[in-house]
Amino acid sequence: MSTGMTTRRRWLGRLLALCGVVPLAQPDDVAGRRQFTMTARKFQFDPEIIDVRRNDIVRLTITSADIDHSFTIDAYRIQKRIPAGGSVTLEFRADEVGRFPFYCSMRIDPGCEDMSGELIVR
Repeated sequence: MSTGMTTRRRWLGRLLALCGVVPLAQPDDVAGRRQFTMTARKFQFDPEIIDVRRNDIVRLTITSADIDHSFTIDAYRIQKRIPAGGSVTLEFRADEVGRFPFYCSMRIDPGCEDMSGELIVR
């Protein structure tokens, strides 16, 4: 019995040693979750920049503090209307690396044309 137990221990030791050389998933391979709160007011988004990593799941809650606004990211085919005084929550996977503009596509006022920001995916 002691010979069988010794053999098992040796195999277990070898197996555990091999585990140290097996590559583990890199952080970029594992999707994270990122949550953001944004306010749309006076023809500005606050914050104006959303910075995430590739494959993060982005959950964004946007509140309009004044008039109706929208939130549009063409590259991700996102377009949400935010009613005056209301909020919307959207979720998407940031699966493309790059810089992607977002903007208000409402044209209630000329100031809407300048309402923009940027999604940065690293």
